[in-house]
Amino acid sequence: MSDDEKYCKTLQHFLAVAPYINQFVIDDIGLFISDKEKVIWDVVPKTFKWDKASYVGDIPGPGWVSYDAIQQGRRVVKEVSKEGFGVPYIAVALPIRENNEIVGAIAIQQSVEGRERLFEIANSLNEIIKAVDINVNQIAAEAEELSATGQQLGMISQDTKSQVDETDSIIGVIHKIAAQTNLLGLNAAIEAARVGVHGKGFTVVADEVRKLAQTSSESSKNIHVTLKKIQDAVDQINASVNEMILASDHQAASLTDIAPSVNQLSNLADSIVTLAKDLTTDHFNRNS
Repeated sequence: MSDDEKYCKTLQHFLAVAPYINQFVIDDIGLFISDKEKVIWDVVPKTFKWDKASYVGDIPGPGWVSYDAIQQGRRVVKEVSKEGFGVPYIAVALPIRENNEIVGAIAIQQSVEGRERLFEIANSLNEIIKAVDINVNQIAAEAEELSATGQQLGMISQDTKSQVDETDSIIGVIHKIAAQTNLLGLNAAIEAARVGVHGKGFTVVADEVRKLAQTSSESSKNIHVTLKKIQDAVDQINASVNEMILASDHQAASLTDIAPSVNQLSNLADSIVTLAKDLTTDHFNRNS
């Protein structure tokens, strides 16, 4: 009698099919078949750091999914971290029944290292996109604030220009007063000359008035030149402020256009995280 014939028909069927099971999957998997006493057939995964090349003949004990499936009489799923055997994996075991009696168990171990890596990448991507989203919103708010500040500076610049223009008109009045004062001094000098020796005091006053008129005229010219420079500077400031307003408005508009795309990326990142979690979810138990 062959080894297989020592087992019940159901176990024999599993043993006949077992060599083909791992050929249906792409990942490196482990496969164990046991009766109620010991492991009777196995394929040890190459990527796992297990301490044996084969466990045939070993007696499953507590901690083995095969043992738990036989003891509990139901499907058992366990997740094992990479600290145990070098790679994270999921072990699934089913009790094998014949005539409603449990005669053994079949267990599969499959690495989830790639899925865990996907989950890590998805989480990192999600964190980066959310950080970008926060920064974009912050920059957009700062751009709007800069635009408001630029508009306020533009109003101040316009007010300054208006005040310079008003000062320029005042200088014109001063210039006219200086001209009239000069004319008054000239008339006074003519009158002093007419009265002769009795008009000496008046002559001195006339000379001082004419000097004052000349000084006022020169000062008004100097002030005019200075104010013209100030006016030119204010015009340049006003032009720069207008450019800043246009640039900040454009920046704010651009960031506003970007925001929906960033939000969409954020939603996609959330979806990737959910998908990565879903890849390691036990759907059978979740839906049962």
